[in-house]
Amino acid sequence: MTTVKRWQWFSVFNYSLFVLLGILMLYPFWYVLMYSFNDPIAPSSTGLNLYPRVFSLDTYKYVLNQKFLYVGFTNSIIVTVGGTLISMLLTIGCAYPLSKAQLKGRRLFFSVIFFTMLFSGGLIPTYILVSKLNMVNTLWALMVPGAVVVYFLIIMIKFFKGIPEELIESAKIDGANDMYILFRIALPLSKAVLAAVGLMYAVMRWNEYLPGIIYINDSKKYVLQVILNGMLNEETLASSGGASSITSPESVKMAAVILTILPIVMIYPFLQKYFVKGMLIGAVKG
Repeated sequence: MTTVKRWQWFSVFNYSLFVLLGILMLYPFWYVLMYSFNDPIAPSSTGLNLYPRVFSLDTYKYVLNQKFLYVGFTNSIIVTVGGTLISMLLTIGCAYPLSKAQLKGRRLFFSVIFFTMLFSGGLIPTYILVSKLNMVNTLWALMVPGAVVVYFLIIMIKFFKGIPEELIESAKIDGANDMYILFRIALPLSKAVLAAVGLMYAVMRWNEYLPGIIYINDSKKYVLQVILNGMLNEETLASSGGASSITSPESVKMAAVILTILPIVMIYPFLQKYFVKGMLIGAVKG
């Protein structure tokens, strides 16, 4: 009985601790959401707690009425979709051969790739390379450089190693080549890790900001993060037609944060089960 009571108290403490941690993690997001729905002038005078004191959509109306915002959305979608596809193709094409012990020079290839995880060429050499490839001021500059993240590559290599060799050997006996095995056996068994790595690549591309500042000069090719950053500038707000009397920089900032994370938040629930399985890197189920 004493042991059972101890476990009950431990369970109560454990659940209470995780509930508290959950509240601490969710409150900043809730605060930003409520702030964005509050009247633009109210936060500075009345403060803001768990709900908007004066509910208003003026901030969202102001943000969504900016025509260049839709240009940023379009460019960000192109970069996210195109960049994720390029990254996934390159990562899969590199991870599958490196997961095979019979690959000649496997350790050397992996050592060279792992070296890039520890040391990079730096900003200036990278810019020179992008410039020599004629990708400056194009969306390719936001998709091709850094297309493969070594950490994600290692995750995929470990997952491919978990595929039973018996399946591979039986397919080879039936006359299947490596490409057939990859697309008809390995990838269907790797939906979990593909969803997990794909989601992480998509989030990385969606949040692309610094490369958009460095490589893009044409305002028609700005991504969403760059445009939202410009909207948060008080001088930009003031010069856009009396915006300071309609909304406030802080309200615009909160609305911009919500609009930025909303697409990822909408996609994540559909990939959650695959994301958890992929990150655990467990056994492959047939």
